[in-house]
Amino acid sequence: MLETFIEQLGNELEIQDLIVITEPGHYKIPFEDDIEVEALRNNEGEYAFKAIIGPLPKEKVDFFIARAMEANLFGKGTLGSAIGLDEEAKLLTLSMEVDYNSSYNEWRDKLEDFINSIDFWRKESLNLNVPLKKPR
Repeated sequence: MLETFIEQLGNELEIQDLIVITEPGHYKIPFEDDIEVEALRNNEGEYAFKAIIGPLPKEKVDFFIARAMEANLFGKGTLGSAIGLDEEAKLLTLSMEVDYNSSYNEWRDKLEDFINSIDFWRKESLNLNVPLKKPR
């Protein structure tokens, strides 16, 4: 079913040729502003989105982490996503689970929320005068 959703999204956005299959059931979907979302089916059978927000700010780290933790509380400040850190604690990540029984429209709406959350948290970091950009 995820493959069908990815195909439909690619057709709607006319990005079929830009979507990369990294392994069976794992898709990298590029969007504007250097946003790249990985869509997959996780070990629990749910759909999931994952992305890198950008590097952890070097200044005001405690303040930023506190804001992120507050945002994660009940998913209120992340539109249902969760902010985290990569294994090396250098990159801010975002993840979201989506119910396997979701319709395409529900899945696409969750993807839109996910992308909006990435965009919001990148801009939030700018309020600290610490630009976050996708690592190269």
